[in-house]
Amino acid sequence: MVEVPEHLLQRSADRRRDLGATTGDEPAAEVPPSETSAAPAVAQAEAPAAATGPSLPELPDLEPEPEPQPEPVKPWVHAALTRKKIPVWAVPVLIFLPFWAIIFAGTLESPEHDSEIIALGREVYEGNGGCAGCHGADGGGGIGPAMVDGQVLNSFVDWRNHVIWVVNGSPPAGQVYNDEGDVSTAGMPSNGDKLSAREILAVTYFERVELGGAAEADLHDLEELFEAEAVLPNRFDIGGTFPSTLNGLMASAGIGAG
Repeated sequence: MVEVPEHLLQRSADRRRDLGATTGDEPAAEVPPSETSAAPAVAQAEAPAAATGPSLPELPDLEPEPEPQPEPVKPWVHAALTRKKIPVWAVPVLIFLPFWAIIFAGTLESPEHDSEIIALGREVYEGNGGCAGCHGADGGGGIGPAMVDGQVLNSFVDWRNHVIWVVNGSPPAGQVYNDEGDVSTAGMPSNGDKLSAREILAVTYFERVELGGAAEADLHDLEELFEAEAVLPNRFDIGGTFPSTLNGLMASAGIGAG
């Protein structure tokens, strides 16, 4: 057993005596009854105050934040959302519509080209006949008289007289040469020696239909004579071609006079 040094024992006894505690060698100090009974009450009164501590201020009740309101729908968006949708059955129709359009376009007939008599007449008028140089490319007139707006139809009511005028050219100056009573200035050259009979018929038809505005039905006999190559001469005789000459050719081809 370890022996505690004497000086440590003495120090412990002094400390206890200072604190009011008794040791086994000294009698405990008497404490008045009033003080002993009051001590626990004071301790109990002080204990809750120490335990409670400083009180915190009460926080106000916070109201919940309002839910955000949705933005108003734009009118065009509303219209797009509420308009009628494409029916389901129409979807395949729309998909195949371009293919049907291509197929349909392939079935259409191409625009009609000029008939043979119009094509040849245009070629003569604009080319080797030299007609456009005097009467204008569109028939509006120039050195020669105009043919548009029915003027050529008024000048030559009968297409036969028109043909003879192209074949023979203008009569001598001062003579009346058409149905309107116009007097010749000898400006129209004869074409019987440079154009074939079919070319003269074709250019006459072109001038009356395309420039003058005549109905093709009114020139049915002229067109049939143009197609009757078997009875047509190679050229019309200058000075020897008359309405009776053309009527004889049509009779030979079985074409009724008109």
